Amino acid sequence: MQTGKAYSLDLRERVIAVYQEGKSTMEEVAKRFAVSRSWVNNKQLRLEYQLIMWAIETNNLVFIDESGTNLNMARTYARAKKGRRAHSSKLHNKGKNLTIIAAVAIKGVIAALSFFGSNNAITFLFYVTEVLVPHLNDTMVVVMDNLNLHCSDEVRTAIENTGAKLIFLPTYSPDLSPIEMFWSKVKSILRSTAPRITEQLHAAITLAFNSISESDFFGWFYECDARTTLI
Repeated sequence: MQTGKAYSLDLRERVIAVYQEGKSTMEEVAKRFAVSRSWVNNKQLRLEYQLIMWAIETNNLVFIDESGTNLNMARTYARAKKGRRAHSSKLHNKGKNLTIIAAVAIKGVIAALSFFGSNNAITFLFYVTEVLVPHLNDTMVVVMDNLNLHCSDEVRTAIENTGAKLIFLPTYSPDLSPIEMFWSKVKSILRSTAPRITEQLHAAITLAFNSISESDFFGWFYECDARTTLI
């Protein structure tokens, strides 16, 4: 299968229907419809995820993800008078990357942590236990991708001890997570403000978070709603 190749809804439905009959292996289904085995598996995982999400109220969903930034953010597009160049600047030394972990619900950001350096299992567990957990309750369902450091028993235990549930996104499914759109807007604002010292970067992040409205979150959750999204 070619990377990025689009398949029709009819093909997707037929592949899943044949596989769910249980009469053919995943390899046989893939060969029959001339698609890859991983594509068949991914569609099955997305369908299973959709069935789970049908039983969950959108107001109870919390999506977690991390992103990174630095002091070298700048706009990728600009305007200038005809025949003239648009100029901008970047630092020769962008400094250390700043990692941001956030949890978003349909009403906005509920828990965030930023730090210099890359994320790891210890830092993520600290975020969950010290930053996220105080904001969880037994009505909530936490959703994140299946990155290794997200999948530890300690992380699951900390979340489930609050009464909340934990589920993971299907592989290769960022389109089902509204936090991806959240990060896109945050970075767009950071590029516009172009912070060049650490204090400016932290202030720009705060500005970006505060600039995102409830209607933004509502739209993103609606667009990524697995109950209505084309699986």
